[in-house]
Amino acid sequence: MTTMRAWKFRPGSDDQTVRDVLTTGKVRLDYEVPGLRPDMVREDLISAVQAHNPDRSGKGVRARAGQLVALFGNVTKGDLAVVPRDKGKSMMVGEIVSDGPAVSGTCVEVQVRWIDAEVPLSRFDQDLRYSFMAIHKFCGVTRNNAPGRLKRIASGEPDPGFSG
Repeated sequence: MTTMRAWKFRPGSDDQTVRDVLTTGKVRLDYEVPGLRPDMVREDLISAVQAHNPDRSGKGVRARAGQLVALFGNVTKGDLAVVPRDKGKSMMVGEIVSDGPAVSGTCVEVQVRWIDAEVPLSRFDQDLRYSFMAIHKFCGVTRNNAPGRLKRIASGEPDPGFSG
């Protein structure tokens, strides 16, 4: 049995991107690296990111490649997707319905069914808000039973807090 996980995706917060994400259910992250494939290993991803981002620092290249490794290797159907909107004042929370990430050009995308597309930030305890502030395009939201709490909050229940 697989445990549900939660992932924060940051596709962009402009109005058009938010409308596209809401209407299509596709959350697309553009990594600006042609030739991405889900079967690429970390070393190949580091080389690809570095080749197409020559000004990025070594640490930045490794961080970007690490995001892709986690995206391709860990995101599965049934996991939760959390997407900031309204400049981070609210969050969209949904369930990933695609079998895993797909690559379209330089973008990696997952298909999401929204549970609640406008959860005010005030509904989340501070520990989850800290997780949402990560600047990466993609990261796990794991602290303090985050997946279970996020599902409950998106279903209209109050945040049960750290022990919930």
